[in-house]
Amino acid sequence: MASEAQMKNPLFVGKAIRAQLEHEIPQDLPLERDFREGTDYTITDHVLDLHERLTPDVRTKEVFRSLITHLHAFARETNLTHAEWANAIQLLTRAGKESTPNKNEFVLLSDCMGLSALVDELEHPKPPGCTDSCEEGPFFTTDAPEVPSGSDISGPNTIGERMFFQATIKNTKGEGIPGAKADVWQADGEGMYDVQYPNRNDGVADDRATIIAESNGQFCYRGRLPVAYPIPNDGPIGDVLRALGRHPHRSSHLHFLITAPGYDSLTTAVYPSHSPFLGTDPVFATKKSLICDLEEVKDEAEWRKMGFKEGDVPNRRVWVWKFNFVLPSVEEVENLKKQRRS
Repeated sequence: MASEAQMKNPLFVGKAIRAQLEHEIPQDLPLERDFREGTDYTITDHVLDLHERLTPDVRTKEVFRSLITHLHAFARETNLTHAEWANAIQLLTRAGKESTPNKNEFVLLSDCMGLSALVDELEHPKPPGCTDSCEEGPFFTTDAPEVPSGSDISGPNTIGERMFFQATIKNTKGEGIPGAKADVWQADGEGMYDVQYPNRNDGVADDRATIIAESNGQFCYRGRLPVAYPIPNDGPIGDVLRALGRHPHRSSHLHFLITAPGYDSLTTAVYPSHSPFLGTDPVFATKKSLICDLEEVKDEAEWRKMGFKEGDVPNRRVWVWKFNFVLPSVEEVENLKKQRRS
């Protein structure tokens, strides 16, 4: 183990390290054992020993202990070669270089490997009967207008067939949650979100809104029927999907972020049963409990009850979509987390 004097000696240490040592002296340890694969003290043991002795934060130590253990086990199990690992590093390098604020390749990698879905389930466990959650995706914004229940959230020139969405927000006792807030955002009839258009409808949010539920937990809105669209696949994660024989196409869906005081927030999406790609979702956000049958309504009198006016329904049909959201309380979720930890 080097002494502080040795660390600062220009005979042993370069100027870059000497400059850093003016602010912080790192803890140094002697190399007491050699490590070698096939012995009782491998590189894995050495890395874990080093972290055990040096890492100050308990949770950081715990996370990296598991990460190193499983990562090294993966390399041993697959007999990983230099060439294969070099290809993986090249992929990660490309992911960093090609990421932008609107297309983060590392997020896509996490999503397409199912890791994002797993982390979400670990962070937000659901008691029986509660609505399943999923990741919010890249198109959520904080500038959605707040509108009353029953509003039309799509502009007059928005592409897509007319849709009427109706929902309730209840707790696990079956009671409506008054004052619950639902943020909704979705693609249009071309599979495009408003933020993907160059002028974004002259800067006005479209196909997204914040809706406050009524006292009985109900809310509804008029909009456009979304369609399926691909996740970005022109980068390294697109190459990964192709290598795995998978496609980048997401089923059509509606996004929701539902919040209420005293309840665990719910980020989820619901899917129409008529959509393709339900079983091969590239980001593993589709779950059977979130798939709904839609009703095709051609009766003009029914349209008027939903708030549509003359000329609002050029295709002469409205797709009626219903769903019931169930939120657990914060206390219920914390109790469930404690049960799982124990």
